[in-house]
Amino acid sequence: MNVGAETSIGRVRDTNEDAFWADKGLLVVCDGMGGHQGGEVASDLAVKTICERYFATSGNGSRRALELAIEEANGAVFRAAQSDPRLEGMGTTATVLLLVGRKVLFANVGDSRLYRCVAGQCTQMTVDDTLVEQLLRAGIIDAEEARQHPVRNVLLRSLGTQDQLGVDARRGGSPTVGESFVLCSDGLYETIGPEEIARAVTDREPEVACRELIELARERGGRDNISVGVVAIRPLATPVRAGRWG
Repeated sequence: MNVGAETSIGRVRDTNEDAFWADKGLLVVCDGMGGHQGGEVASDLAVKTICERYFATSGNGSRRALELAIEEANGAVFRAAQSDPRLEGMGTTATVLLLVGRKVLFANVGDSRLYRCVAGQCTQMTVDDTLVEQLLRAGIIDAEEARQHPVRNVLLRSLGTQDQLGVDARRGGSPTVGESFVLCSDGLYETIGPEEIARAVTDREPEVACRELIELARERGGRDNISVGVVAIRPLATPVRAGRWG
């Protein structure tokens, strides 16, 4: 696994309310919301809690350990908001990917996304917890209307806005050489389509792909914070056989 991650404040916002982690087979992207720096606090606290809780309780890629880590993050953000009037109402999205051996686990709350890209095509693995997504699935609006809908950012679920939150982690197919996984906040995918994401991660190192995607989102307005993490599955290097000269 080759891993890269980048974040940018964008070109309009005064603060960056995104936070991420990318290490040890665990990737997390959180997009915070709330006044008086509440979004920054929520996303940062969620990322730290997810990582600390997961690594403290599981060393073998447990699905339930991942779910409990996200649920604990929900409680941590909720309690922090309740204890400080300046942080009242804060919350955050959370999208989490775990790669352990041949195992792929993922979960999301909110509208940060996970894509799986191979052969120039990207498939969205997560389902947005938004009102527009519900309208789309009910057939009330189509995909083009969903992209332009005035309430497309209205979340139905987020971390920290309620005391209890159930999380269902899902299992994906085993990773294969040549494919990439991409996590991102809405600041990326609202201006860059899945086909463009797929092209950016094909045959590029993750760090390079992340920088190119963020720069493209900034060129297209950068109206929101932009965060992206990429995991590329590469072939193992061929070991060099020992021998003698002569």
